[in-house]
Amino acid sequence: MLTFKVDPAKANGTLKVIMRFVGDDANQNYSDQYSQDYPTNAGNFDNIHVTANQVSLSGWHASSQAANKSYEWLIVLDNNGQELYRQEITDKGLGRNDVQNVYPYIEGANKSGFQVTMDIPSNMQGHLVRFINRFTDDKAGNGNYVDYYSNPVLINLQYDLNANKINRYILNNHINHANIIVNHVIPADTTGVYSETEDGKPNMVVVHETANPNDSIWGEINYEKAHYDNAFVHAFVDGDQIIEISSTDHEAWGAAYPANGRAVQFEQVEVYGANNFARELVNAAYYTAYKMNEYGMVPSLAQANGTGTLWSHHNVTQYIANGKTDHTDPDGYWTNRASRYFGTSYTMNDFFELVKYEYSHL
Repeated sequence: MLTFKVDPAKANGTLKVIMRFVGDDANQNYSDQYSQDYPTNAGNFDNIHVTANQVSLSGWHASSQAANKSYEWLIVLDNNGQELYRQEITDKGLGRNDVQNVYPYIEGANKSGFQVTMDIPSNMQGHLVRFINRFTDDKAGNGNYVDYYSNPVLINLQYDLNANKINRYILNNHINHANIIVNHVIPADTTGVYSETEDGKPNMVVVHETANPNDSIWGEINYEKAHYDNAFVHAFVDGDQIIEISSTDHEAWGAAYPANGRAVQFEQVEVYGANNFARELVNAAYYTAYKMNEYGMVPSLAQANGTGTLWSHHNVTQYIANGKTDHTDPDGYWTNRASRYFGTSYTMNDFFELVKYEYSHL
């Protein structure tokens, strides 16, 4: 058995031990055997519970660099890495023998537990955030520090399904979404990555409607499969199905630029009957929410200055197309079906509430 000391200041990554067998010339004649990886900074947010006004967090953080760092802080960052909030953790050093059993080589692992409750400030509402547990030598939470990050967490995306009659019908009848069927019939190399965003990823979703009262979902898909050189969207929905026909990592040609270079786009097939229309709205909202979550978007309505993540084709015409498209869908289709089957209206504001509901339940 061999015992040796490691300088904690240098142990700031993943350690690996090498056993080397050498011959006469140790620089040329040797054979190495590598150990497993030994992380020097580990942790977990075991529980993150979000209520209307507070977030309660508990977990553990163990680090070989924690020596001489007597302060422990909770820091909150938004999806762009901007700090939103910080609070010192005082309920710390809690017993965690389970952590000690897994990380016996990290000093203090047996007392690495923490718990903290924080009030939610207004600048965190509706944001996708990450929490940091920080060991530091600075009372203000800066100085020399070592961090452990949580996975992204959505904070209190408020929604109201009771304000609109159709959304209330969906809620009261427990209408669930279909599963997404991936059937990429449009070749992936038809288009490139998104040309109007800095990172080549989408930053909005555009809702369309086919304006074809007599076609089925597969009729529409087969048409685009045969004519995708002219126009296509990423997916189609009806009351029963969500079918993705093109990779959402690449642009589609469903609206004008710059929308094509920014947006995941899908079409609603015209359906008939109150329940069928309600189910289609649920499928449309779920696909929207799913794609927003996939690409790190948080639901927000389209704005005249080009911001927002949820857009109708009509919004594109209104705000960013500069005369390159004049479509107003899905406004007319929603107005017709909402009035015909429910005696009410349905707008992007109502759909926005349904998208937030689906997003919050992913």
